[in-house]
Amino acid sequence: NRKGIGLASKIYANDNNSNWMIPAHMPWEITGQTIDYLNNAGGVKECFPETTEPGQVGYDREQQSESPTQQNPDGGSTAVSTTRAYWMLVRSGAISVQGFICPSSGDREVRTVNVRVFYDFSCYTNVSYGYQVPFGPRDARLTDGRDPRLVVAADKGPYYLDTFEPTFLTRTGDMLTLDDAPRRWRPYNSPNHRRTGQNCLFLGGNVSFERDPAVGIDADNIYTLMVDQWDGTGFNRIHGDSPHFSDPLFPFPGQDALGAGLGHHASTDSLIYP
Repeated sequence: NRKGIGLASKIYANDNNSNWMIPAHMPWEITGQTIDYLNNAGGVKECFPETTEPGQVGYDREQQSESPTQQNPDGGSTAVSTTRAYWMLVRSGAISVQGFICPSSGDREVRTVNVRVFYDFSCYTNVSYGYQVPFGPRDARLTDGRDPRLVVAADKGPYYLDTFEPTFLTRTGDMLTLDDAPRRWRPYNSPNHRRTGQNCLFLGGNVSFERDPAVGIDADNIYTLMVDQWDGTGFNRIHGDSPHFSDPLFPFPGQDALGAGLGHHASTDSLIYP
């Protein structure tokens, strides 16, 4: 499935000036507004008839998200789920809804008659994979020109349902390192494979099953936001923050990793969500 999604995304990029899927939205740079792509309700355990909280998969799924226009330069959607990017492939016919279900996850494909009527999956349990958060500065978004070692998609991460704050501590109170056994990393892995690891799609097109989430460029944790300043220890690349506990509230990949301000983000940060 991950390989198929990667191939369809590459084909999409070939027809879109090398740019991967980005749902229409209010760009961060225009007014300083941030994009609410997070599940703010917390504790989402099942599909509801109607999803009402911004950030939830399926929020306003019958409504097309919008970008600013010349007539309305301050317009555009600000509450957009990342999974709308995957639905762009569904609407185009590149991948069926079954192609977004991991057999090990317990998820079930969305039941819908005409996929072109909708703009997102129904809910969290209808899609098994997370995507590189596509909202933020232009040079932080996904294009084929980025480093091919960047993880751009993977089994969905551990933070959507319960939004717990990661500590990265072992039972003895020590900080986790890359030398620790994979079992110690299990709380921070995807729930899809009983937290034994995750299938990761790299921008170069290869897919591998990884036993811990620190697998991106420079051992970047793919499910956390790179925070604070870049340093030689690699601490903020291996550990980082859950998006739900970052500052400001609605972050983009690599935010402030090289200093405060829009021009100081890191383009090497994977941030897979949900």
